[in-house]
Amino acid sequence: MIEHNHIKYVFRVLPGILFLFSATAKLIGIDAFEIYLFSFGWLSLGASFLLARLVIAAEYTLGLLLITNFCPKTAWWGAVAMLGGFTLFLAWLALTGNRDNCNCFGELVNLNPVQSMGKNLAMLALLLPTRNLPAFHVKYKALWIALMAVVPLAAVLIVSPPDNWRYDAYTRQETVNAQALQEALADGTLPASLTEGDHVVCFYSLRCKFCKLSARKLVALRERGDFSQAPLVAVFGRGADTDTSAFLEETGISFDEVHFIEPSAFLRITNGAFPVVLVMLDSTVVAAYDYRNMH
Repeated sequence: MIEHNHIKYVFRVLPGILFLFSATAKLIGIDAFEIYLFSFGWLSLGASFLLARLVIAAEYTLGLLLITNFCPKTAWWGAVAMLGGFTLFLAWLALTGNRDNCNCFGELVNLNPVQSMGKNLAMLALLLPTRNLPAFHVKYKALWIALMAVVPLAAVLIVSPPDNWRYDAYTRQETVNAQALQEALADGTLPASLTEGDHVVCFYSLRCKFCKLSARKLVALRERGDFSQAPLVAVFGRGADTDTSAFLEETGISFDEVHFIEPSAFLRITNGAFPVVLVMLDSTVVAAYDYRNMH
């Protein structure tokens, strides 16, 4: 019987380790996970920030509860419920033809919904025989369980506070060099069309991770009517590669105009930090955003 329970415990530890790995992978790539949740259009941006962290914290808690085995029934039911809920969601994605990375392991491991369903079913198969596994005995069990419930959420919020908690701090940063921008408009570095009418001007780099995330966020915001619907203009720093097809395919964004300017001018306008997204009326900057404060 003891050996049998040892085998059951191993079966329980393996899903616990996967929960911990999944949570860590999501936390490392939390920006992409937030945008993934927001892209479905069910939640506000702020709610997407919070849900992403709640999911990560819940996975950490379940992983720890499964491995420590202090309250096996609670851990078992919690893990089965989470895996079952995720699997139903993934099944819906698969039925709708979605083949994108489902972010189950963040950006570290790219799994489509069907592959992730297989992973979840394997975890459930490991968990099912462990339902009646006896609990480990430890002093102050209630305290340990409370810590495993509270500490992961607190740690996630400290390590990665939601961006909407810090919008004021971001807006105090100088996103764009206004003088360099006006000089670029005056000397023809930037097209004269930007001096008349409304435009959303995106200063992006083709290979910049946060530029791609910014583009994905911008697409989701505009689809929901939460951002200016003015013509969308891309300004890239000129380099050896001027093929935008991979950038457009990966982000799902579509520009009304695309321009390339010399790197020196690009860096002066953006203060060497990008992405920069400007909402402009004629030649006046109405609002300036980086990735973090765009909402």
